[in-house]
Amino acid sequence: MKVTMDIELKDEPGQLILALEPVSRNKANLISVFHYHKANGATKTGGDKVQVQLVLDAKVPVIEKIKEDMEKTGIRILRIGEEKYRETITVIMIGHVVNTDIRDTISRIDETGIAEVTDMSLSMPEINEPTSAAITINAIGKDELKKVVTLLKQITKEKELLLVLPIEIE
Repeated sequence: MKVTMDIELKDEPGQLILALEPVSRNKANLISVFHYHKANGATKTGGDKVQVQLVLDAKVPVIEKIKEDMEKTGIRILRIGEEKYRETITVIMIGHVVNTDIRDTISRIDETGIAEVTDMSLSMPEINEPTSAAITINAIGKDELKKVVTLLKQITKEKELLLVLPIEIE
């Protein structure tokens, strides 16, 4: 079962590794890690804390054991729920993907609140040559996925990148 786990970590080095140890030890499949941030730094949940979202694939008893192990180490669990992202698309962008700030592209998708980038593969043949990126985006539904594709078309047009979509989306 895929579940989303929102956790609160101390905003200091080594905390993410501490949080992932129970996932590894209990042999859950880690699908994605999303660190909430803004352009000016991390989104703090209060004081010196930062929120991180994990998407795990594991059975309920394993999730419960992970939760218990995290809480023993002082990690606060903010929310555990079934995976909210139900629609997935993988697109390819070709051009100067890195030079046009791939981080900005990912942030603009993630900040919609209806979708997030969950995987990316980047190919960079030579420094001044065009690059390509395969990006997997998960959205909460079909309509939301269409909205994100529209946003992605706008972003790639602004950045003069070629966007390759699956046939069923174009």
